[in-house]
Amino acid sequence: MSYVDLHHSLKDWPYEPDKISVRKILGSDGSVRIQMRVELGIVQMEAESRPDGTRPFGSDSLLTYYRKRLAKHEQANGTPLGFALTPQECNMIRIEASLFYRRYVAYFVLEEFDNVIKDTAHSLALFDLCRDYALEAEDRATLEEFRPYVLMMHARGRAYAALAESEPASALAHVNRGVMEIIAQYERLGHPEAAERSDELKILRELGRELNRQVPRDSILVTRKALRDAIDQERFEEAARLRDKLDRLYPNKNLHPDKNLHPNKNLPPNAA
Repeated sequence: MSYVDLHHSLKDWPYEPDKISVRKILGSDGSVRIQMRVELGIVQMEAESRPDGTRPFGSDSLLTYYRKRLAKHEQANGTPLGFALTPQECNMIRIEASLFYRRYVAYFVLEEFDNVIKDTAHSLALFDLCRDYALEAEDRATLEEFRPYVLMMHARGRAYAALAESEPASALAHVNRGVMEIIAQYERLGHPEAAERSDELKILRELGRELNRQVPRDSILVTRKALRDAIDQERFEEAARLRDKLDRLYPNKNLHPDKNLHPNKNLPPNAA
């Protein structure tokens, strides 16, 4: 086996402490790969499937593998009850989540926002697996502290993708949804007061303020659209918050343009 000295590659691409440096290259096999310059070298990732290029248990990712296992369990038992992930399996899931973290950060720098959306969605689905099926309480909770950051990156990816399509109203809707999801996460964790100290919320709210200047009637139009989407997709807790926001925007209910969406009858009792 021969080894390659990276001295010249590192010299040609110097490390900059205050900058995330990322580039795409064409591999010797013709595949596109992503490289990130770090302090002690270069990290290289695959552009598709798992960033490290491995196929765990013959699948393109652990998420795919465990989803298949869960589906087989449900088919055999008629319920997901009884499906569980061991501490070792949860550790492998955390490792995969860290790989996707590196890549969606790289994609964000490259401004490939569709890929940011895809990789953050993958990470959130991994978080869900551990939260819902881990045997140990510690494994169910470990990734949850990182959920606000991934929700923020997912929202930013969606917002910037919408801006690329000249849709600032949609971009603002994605930001507002991200804000509400992060607040809801802190509430689930039992620390609602921590939301006000959240750097993730500060970043999204600043982006929201920038978008506000691009959308003349954003507060009403975007909230109405988000409310319709939340009800259609049965995200009732989010719909309740949006309904309350419209209440504040329309103190005179007779002038409310979405009276058919506004009443409590559109939401289940526990969301009113």
